[in-house]
Amino acid sequence: MNAERYALLYGASWLTSTGEVLPVPGFHEEWLREHEDLARGARNVCELILRERWISVALFAGGYIELMVPDRRSEDVRRAIFQLLSHNASLWSKALVMAMDEEGYSMLESGDEADEAVLARKLEKSI
Repeated sequence: MNAERYALLYGASWLTSTGEVLPVPGFHEEWLREHEDLARGARNVCELILRERWISVALFAGGYIELMVPDRRSEDVRRAIFQLLSHNASLWSKALVMAMDEEGYSMLESGDEADEAVLARKLEKSI
C-alpha cells in the first residue's frame, strides 16, 4: 500500500524520485529482498539510493527524522527534501541528512523548510 505523495510516515519508508512514498514495515534490506522488482537488482540501501535517486526516510518519536540521500547538492534532491519537509512541517523537529556520495551530514531544524534558499544553504553545510 502506498501513501500520498510526500507523506511522512512514522517508521521507515522510501521517497521515490516522483514523490511516491513506499512504506517499509521492517528493515530496508528486507524490503529490498521482498521487492526485487522495485529494487531493480540493488543489493543494499546505498546502492538503491544512488542508482534510483530515492531517499530513505526514517521518522522516530519526537519528530526526529533521518534521511539518506544520493547527494545533498543537486536540485532534484533538495527539491524532494523541501517538498517532504514543507508538506509535513508539523510532524518533524530535527532532520539528519546523510549523503551516500560523501562523508559528513547536514542537520535541519523545524522552520528550515519554510524557505528553499535557507534549506539549500543548510544542506550545503557539512557537519
